[in-house]
Amino acid sequence: MVFLGSEGETGVVAQNLWVYLWLLADGFGPWEATAYPDHEHEPRTDERLAEIAQRWAPSHRRSADEVITAAREEFPGFEELIGSLCR
Repeated sequence: MVFLGSEGETGVVAQNLWVYLWLLADGFGPWEATAYPDHEHEPRTDERLAEIAQRWAPSHRRSADEVITAAREEFPGFEELIGSLCR
């Protein structure tokens, strides 16, 4: 999962839909995951989204920090690749 913002922001957010659900449940949206690279965003757990994540991806539970870190490690050159395609 990636974030492509309207002002040119780009970022890898999650490796797949299942862990993306847990990212959302942990209070991070795609913009927050991209805008706060060191995870300094103060998340607020969303109980409704946590129920959805628990229903559809119970075995993929991860914290927002784990989701973002794993995605960036798997796709380290994403931002540069998108930038090179836009020039």
